[in-house]
Amino acid sequence: MKFNSYILLFLLIVNLVFSQTNTSRKYFSHPKQTTVNFSNINQDFNPTLLVSEMPKPGSKKIEYYNYPATNDSHKKSQKSQTLLSDVNLGTNFFANPYSNSTPTDNDIAISDSGMIVSVINTNIYIYNTKTSTASPVKSLAAFTTPVNSKHQEFDPKVMYDPKADRFVLMCPVGFVDTTSKIIVGFSQTNDPNGNWNLYTLPGNPLNNNLWSDYPMISMTEKELYLSINLLYNDSSWQTGFVETVIWQMKKDSGYAGLPLGSYLHHNIKYNGKAIRNLCPAKGGSKLYGPNMFFVSNRNLASQNDTVFVVEVTDTIGAPTNTVLTKALITPQPYYFPPSGRQTITTQSLATNDARNLGAFYENNKIQYVHNTKNPLNNHVSIYYGTIDNPQSASPTINGYIIDNDTVDFAYPNISYAGLNASDNTAIISFDHSSNKLFPGISAIKTDANGNFSNVLRIKNGAAYVNVLSDNLERWGDYSGSQRRYNKPGEVWISGYYGYTINSITNKNKHGAWIAQLGIDPGMVTGIVNEPVKNETPSLVFPNPAQDLFNVDIHLTQPEYLNFELYDANGKLVETLLRDWVKTKDNTFNFSLRDVSKGKKKKKITGNKTSITKKIIKQ
Repeated sequence: MKFNSYILLFLLIVNLVFSQTNTSRKYFSHPKQTTVNFSNINQDFNPTLLVSEMPKPGSKKIEYYNYPATNDSHKKSQKSQTLLSDVNLGTNFFANPYSNSTPTDNDIAISDSGMIVSVINTNIYIYNTKTSTASPVKSLAAFTTPVNSKHQEFDPKVMYDPKADRFVLMCPVGFVDTTSKIIVGFSQTNDPNGNWNLYTLPGNPLNNNLWSDYPMISMTEKELYLSINLLYNDSSWQTGFVETVIWQMKKDSGYAGLPLGSYLHHNIKYNGKAIRNLCPAKGGSKLYGPNMFFVSNRNLASQNDTVFVVEVTDTIGAPTNTVLTKALITPQPYYFPPSGRQTITTQSLATNDARNLGAFYENNKIQYVHNTKNPLNNHVSIYYGTIDNPQSASPTINGYIIDNDTVDFAYPNISYAGLNASDNTAIISFDHSSNKLFPGISAIKTDANGNFSNVLRIKNGAAYVNVLSDNLERWGDYSGSQRRYNKPGEVWISGYYGYTINSITNKNKHGAWIAQLGIDPGMVTGIVNEPVKNETPSLVFPNPAQDLFNVDIHLTQPEYLNFELYDANGKLVETLLRDWVKTKDNTFNFSLRDVSKGKKKKKITGNKTSITKKIIKQ
């Protein structure tokens, strides 16, 4: 069923505020730590620590700026100037299953040969589009075990390199400065089921008691880029933010297993204030370089019009390597987004803020997307922006709000879908939900000139989501999107999907739904692989109904805890996890699949905490 997409359209004139180059730089060389073969990962306990509560509303740090009242022109909603042809839906299917973590943090990459790597917060899913077969799902914990020191992994990102025909997969681990690090994996071949070279980057690179959170990745022809936030210990991402830094790495060294040379760019500020959440602009039809663009905004503002463009110039070691910062003014403001609605009125969906969530560079133009509020109905919606000539002294910026009267849109991503050098077509994918629709995914097409297609509703969820103990559920924090580089006009996406994991316990969870999209009908294959109704698909590991052991933990203050498994004789079987655990209610769980039959003990210990639970595996 199609429904109308309402767009707030504005002709925007750029206003360049200022440009700065006052950043700092530090050189690192990271040796390869180990090699992991994905197919040979056998033992997988999948340890996961779930914080059962969202931060209370009062803990949000919303920034206020002197911004004039919205003028009357912004109050008019109108349809697209020219209605574009619809996005075409092809192969789509249930992928990464819920594995006792929230949010999902979807990301996806697809190779020229059709190999998909899809990640969410706890697991990795590999799918061969040629054979329509999936590899056994592996946890991030198992994949990173040789270099992880048993700390909790989170926020995975994956990307395909069309120039090298390789994959890169990374995730941070650890929630305080003493345990924080970033794990980066480079596939040795174009088969992600094979060997990966694993490296570690310091999570506290400036030795100032900060830890790394919220990564975003991109590539040029020669280098890998990672932006990441540095936070204070025991603080939320809203209040504990210090700065966003940029890692610039020699990716060919990673594929070859050689020492990984890198720059860390830091002190990236505008008017003395750190720029938050730098979103890299990926190559549209191919990888570009040597420069890399990032976009950002004042994402915690209740309403604002500033857009930042940060440019890293040239390669590592080049004398012209520096960081340039520009602040642009867009006449179309963006807004702090409200929560999304669900069919159950007691459970809403968190939208975090208005940070940039996806961007690409093509035809000397950056196209980007993020969450916003639609001031006409106060619903969470999609902000879509374009920046022409970003490297010039006076770029041109345009902005649009994509919304629907009855459905909430959030957590967008964007990929180039044009067919030639004069074609700026892009596909924007995003999560949807409402008081009548379960959480699912949608998409829309744009030509970068203020014209849009109807919204394609790819997949409605099968259930509302109810994972946490309070009334605000996680939603996002990302959705995945990538162009099929050797097939112009084809884009693959991964979004948030609500479903019932077990009909007996009626636990409503979230997983990943993958879809093939094309700008023309002949570009898609039209295969739909539905999950088994009210049950986890057979490829899912672990089976949440049978194979997971849960322990609830309540702490009055943060504590470093060890999670260990012992046999009936008191012999240590496995250290499952060790990390700092914050206050509030937490749930720790792990898979019993690789635990031998009989009696076991699960011990959770710290300076002030001692919990022992008996386990009997039949």
